[in-house]
Amino acid sequence: MKRIFTPLALVCGLIFTACHPKNQSAPTPAVRSVLELKTESCTLTKPYACVLLANGSVAVRPKISGYIFRQHVNEGDFVKEGDILFTIDPIQVQAEVDVAKANIEVAESQVATAQLTYDTKSELFKQNIISANDLQMAQNSLSAAKANLSQCKAALTNAERNLEYCHVSSPIDGICGVIAYSPGNLVSSSSERPLITVTDIAKIRCYFSISEREAIQLSRLYGTPEQITKALPELELKLADGSLYQHKGKVITVSGVPDEKTGAIRIRADFPNPEYTIKSGFSGTVLMPTVVDSAIIIPQQASFEVQSEKFVYVLTDSNTVHATPIQVMSLNDGKNYVVTSGLLAKQRIVTDGVSFLREGQAITPKAE
Repeated sequence: MKRIFTPLALVCGLIFTACHPKNQSAPTPAVRSVLELKTESCTLTKPYACVLLANGSVAVRPKISGYIFRQHVNEGDFVKEGDILFTIDPIQVQAEVDVAKANIEVAESQVATAQLTYDTKSELFKQNIISANDLQMAQNSLSAAKANLSQCKAALTNAERNLEYCHVSSPIDGICGVIAYSPGNLVSSSSERPLITVTDIAKIRCYFSISEREAIQLSRLYGTPEQITKALPELELKLADGSLYQHKGKVITVSGVPDEKTGAIRIRADFPNPEYTIKSGFSGTVLMPTVVDSAIIIPQQASFEVQSEKFVYVLTDSNTVHATPIQVMSLNDGKNYVVTSGLLAKQRIVTDGVSFLREGQAITPKAE
């Protein structure tokens, strides 16, 4: 008998065929990039908050009393050692110099007269005309006249030195700070405020502290504070605006005595400052590099966090993924991590789309 298929029978047959388990296709595993891990040398930089101070700062005060006659510099000017900053009215001091010179002339005349008297009486004494007492008095007068001459010369030296002190000069190369007095003010060495402060910022001292644990690690690596100073590499400096300072610094001293309260160790590094970009009192962040010989570096995008703990998906031999916890340090490049624990060389990790994977899921690996 000939069979006739109705449209209803055809539709039912198609549904049955589509739903039959034997004809159902398995889902295709997702394609993910996979990185095979290896060890390599890298440089880690750790940031430390720091304070930047001038290499030296001198509060300039007058050495004599007097009225300020002239101001030769302004705030912010660069001066060299010996440059004149202020002039104190020299008229009175010049008069003291003139008086001292006149006193020397008088004293020299007195010495000449006393010497002549002594020479005359010495001859008379040899002829037994005068007594030894008269000769001794003449000698005493000569000694007194010479002593008076020495005093007059000392007074002249002091007056000439005070005349030099009328010109207040800079003791160092540096930048002029706040000027406390203006021309016409009476100043002295005991004035409450200095005339001006000159600050040497051609070189900047950078002070920062490391923890007790880090200090122990440095000691184990390098030895004494002097050996640590020689072994540490050059440092970089990040300024308050986030920019990287153009000059590198060098560690100068490592304190051998920890802070009593925190146990931190203070380190000083010096940075050249030829453009005077940095001012004393600025703050910044010093970047201390550490070379790691056998480091495992992974892309940051390969990791994900669960309750503040970082994980990566490690690819097994069966091409399924296994979530593995790791400890990392940042390379400060915004792209990569250095793995300190949790991974080994030769392992393979998934580097993209990790947020869409789940534990034990099969994938199709694609080499980076």
